[in-house]
Parts: sequence; structure tokens; C-alpha cells
Amino acid sequence: MIAIGRTKKLSWGITAALNDISDLWQEELNEDDSKYFVDNEWRDMEIVTEVIKIKGQPDLNLKVGITHRGPVVSSDIIAGGSVLFGGAVPKLKKEKKFSFGWGFAYPGKDALLETL
Repeated sequence: MIAIGRTKKLSWGITAALNDISDLWQEELNEDDSKYFVDNEWRDMEIVTEVIKIKGQPDLNLKVGITHRGPVVSSDIIAGGSVLFGGAVPKLKKEKKFSFGWGFAYPGKDALLETL
């Protein structure tokens, strides 16, 4: 996510993070986290490998499942990202999985990113 930036025509700052432009959906995943249950059917998740480079250490290969709504994250990750959700996020007793939707990830005629 780019929180601060500019182009020749537009600039934006960290205050963009305070808008309500994200949603979470609790997901039911199968045993190997390759499918999610929605609309009374199991759907395949897209699995991508993100490579995170760390200076002086081997690359970290992180597998990320993606639903039609967005990437899947655990409740532990969400609890650490309270600024994205407008305040404190309670820690759940049992870890759950959520898909994370961000408004600007969906291009459309009203999307800010389409105007750049």
C-alpha cells in the first residue's frame, strides 16, 4: 500500500489511511487452505508467492491465498493493523481467517487510481 506519494497531477498523504475504504470477510477455508466456501460452494483460491527481500538474510517466500474479495490474512495480522480499521482491534481467542478488500483495488469509473 502506498500511503504517501505524488504524480505530476495528484498528491496524497497519510490521512488517506483514515478513510473507510477497507472491508473484512470471515472466511471458511478447507483443510489445506486452498479453497474457500462462499455462496454454498467451495471455490479455489489463487495462491501467489510473494518474495520478501531482507538485507543480509535469505529471501522470505510468503504464500498468500487470494479470494475474489482480496488476500486472506489471519486474525493475528489484523489485530496488529488497527490503523487500517479505525481503532483498536480485539484479539480473538481462536485464530480466524479473513479476506481483506481495499476500495482502491477495484478499478471502476469512480476509482481514484484510474484517474492517474
